[in-house]
Amino acid sequence: MLPLIEEALDIAYSIGDNKKLIEILNDYGGALRNTGDYEKSIKSLILAKTLIEKYFDTDSEAYANTIMNLANAYRMNSNKYDAIKLFEKANSIYESLNLYNYSYASNANNLALLHLEDGNPQRAYQLLKKSEEILKIIPHHSIQLATTYNNLFDVCFNLNRNEEAKEYIFKAKDFLEKKISPNNPLYASVINNLAKYYYSIGDISKSKSLYLISLKIIENTYGVESEAYKNIISNLNYLRKNNRNIKCDDSLPDSKKGLEICENFYFNDVKPFISKTYPEFIKYSAFALVGQGSECYGYDDEISRDHDFYKRCIWFLPQEERAKLPLDKISISDGILEIKSIEDFYKYYTLYENGPSTLMEFRKVPSDFLSVATNGKVFEDNYNLFTSIRNRLLEYYPRDLVLKKLAYLCNKIAQAGQYNYDRCLKRKNLMGAHIALSEFLTYYCEFIHLINKKYMPFYKWQYNSLKALPILGDYSSQNIDKLLSLSDINNSKEKIEIIENMCKKIIKYLNDNNLSNSTSDFLRYHSSEIVKNINDEILKKEDTWIK
Repeated sequence: MLPLIEEALDIAYSIGDNKKLIEILNDYGGALRNTGDYEKSIKSLILAKTLIEKYFDTDSEAYANTIMNLANAYRMNSNKYDAIKLFEKANSIYESLNLYNYSYASNANNLALLHLEDGNPQRAYQLLKKSEEILKIIPHHSIQLATTYNNLFDVCFNLNRNEEAKEYIFKAKDFLEKKISPNNPLYASVINNLAKYYYSIGDISKSKSLYLISLKIIENTYGVESEAYKNIISNLNYLRKNNRNIKCDDSLPDSKKGLEICENFYFNDVKPFISKTYPEFIKYSAFALVGQGSECYGYDDEISRDHDFYKRCIWFLPQEERAKLPLDKISISDGILEIKSIEDFYKYYTLYENGPSTLMEFRKVPSDFLSVATNGKVFEDNYNLFTSIRNRLLEYYPRDLVLKKLAYLCNKIAQAGQYNYDRCLKRKNLMGAHIALSEFLTYYCEFIHLINKKYMPFYKWQYNSLKALPILGDYSSQNIDKLLSLSDINNSKEKIEIIENMCKKIIKYLNDNNLSNSTSDFLRYHSSEIVKNINDEILKKEDTWIK
């Protein structure tokens, strides 16, 4: 990036375009800051600031943005005094211009980080919540919102608000995975914080694995001299120093998850092979591990390795290009490269070559098929067809369909859990009670997946998926554990009480999110309330017992 920006600077100087020069100097200052060259970054941004003061209006968003960038460089260079003065000055300009926009939110984010470093996490929290409030109503800023959630994780972690911190870091991860390449430094920052979270709950191996992934991304983007790289090294050294008895040797393939093994296989073996053997296909190619298999979800363990578990990667090509290759598989090193057409893959799992796009099309595809079509990880996508379809599917169902499904699930949860389970027990019908409880758990799990905008996988992996969901995921899995540990005969009253409390939790969510105004404890009555929010008149008039 830097040589290109320097070339652009020379051109702007030569033609005397001060407006373009200021823009490029800001980009240059930001890039230099990220690579750790703070002295040059500050000089570049001071020059941009001086040019605006000489030729343009200082009571402008452009000037506020420039002094915010300079403040950031000062902050990274440990000059907190000048940094905070400039951040506050930028803030006052935005407010005087009534600009409560992306720039204002960015400044709030940066000022929050400074307050966090300065030992004032509560003030940092207030600023970040203000930033979140602004970004949530501005379209096309989900990446910036994810950055805010990532910063909120740091602040909440510092304030010992662990559940809130967990919610933010998983929100940030989900946002970024839908929007950017996994080789982006923003993603590395989130992975770094996710590693911190896993360390806090005692999963040292997972933490170390995530730190190493983050480190590699930063090494390839910002470089080894950057502050980000040094911070991750510091985190790894702390982990190794304090956990010498934990076995998580990176040289042992068995200690790694299948997805990581397959990603390493792509970068170490597949990519060099394709570059040498099939260079004409590279521009059309996507490489990933997605689809069937526990490793595509990250749920693989020792039991998974007793069948169909091997080092692999899928090479995706548009149908027309795929037809030019007569092979289905290629053996490379000790792994397998599978070759698939993008259109065939999505048609197989979603019925449509480009995935469903309309409400009626989405309605035809089972949730577990959509889950399989969007799981795993894309290692690289040069053509962007595979990823663009994937990202659109990850945006989730149309809102009206979500509401329709929630209304249906309220009926089914109430019928199975609040009504029939108790009645079966009273009749000594233990088989009926088991089936009712099973249906209650399935529908409840699907409800929690829906409000988290996550396609629910095949029943084998529903519990694993549920536990990781930020909204009511932990709560639901813990209460399911309680239900399944108790006897239908000896603990029936306690089980019925747990079911009622779980239903009340859903009702509170519906009330808090303005999806239902009913105060009834029986979920059935909330179904018709949810339907009132549907815009599609045909869907709104359908029976709520139809999914």
